[in-house]
Amino acid sequence: MTVYLVMDNMSKQLGSLFIYLINYKDVFDKMVTELRDNPITDYKSLNKLQYTEMVLLESLRLAPVLLRGTRWLNKSIQAGKYWIPGDCQFQYSQYVLHRIEEYWPNPREFIPERFEKGIPNVESFTFFPFLAGPRACLGKHVAMIAMKMTLSMLAINYDLTPVPTDVVPVIVQTMAVTRLKGGPMYKFDPRYRVKEQTSQVENEY
Repeated sequence: MTVYLVMDNMSKQLGSLFIYLINYKDVFDKMVTELRDNPITDYKSLNKLQYTEMVLLESLRLAPVLLRGTRWLNKSIQAGKYWIPGDCQFQYSQYVLHRIEEYWPNPREFIPERFEKGIPNVESFTFFPFLAGPRACLGKHVAMIAMKMTLSMLAINYDLTPVPTDVVPVIVQTMAVTRLKGGPMYKFDPRYRVKEQTSQVENEY
């Protein structure tokens, strides 16, 4: 079950990431360069994809697959200025929290460098796309590895070109899970074909 959820949610997350990257070509180009310069050969080689991880974390901040979380309170708590009685269901939204300017300057901008020194505000629990605590997502590490491997295979084997469109993506929610629907698409050109065409043109001249 965990593996299925990882694959399903990973595909939604990568879809959201590519939609964002269309408007941030410099980020896209830098990520692709890193992926091509550092092909994944074993588990340790994943550590070289530092910028790619920053890009993934920023996409998880802006478009987390899980829109909200739910917990059952065993006792009453004081959360800031709010008093929440015990023995009740408590819901919170990381989607909203990840956009609070107090914790994230320019919160709606896609800035991977926020995570250059690791995850900020760890102690205050202001970033938890996989939820947190003992009931956090069991597959979060698998998901990060799988997304890096997918991006690596795409970058090494294809040249990706955004296809212009006027369609604006919309957020679709199913229970607590979100995904972006509609919007721009990418054209996938196999890189070996691009190389063959380039060589053919060079030979003609």
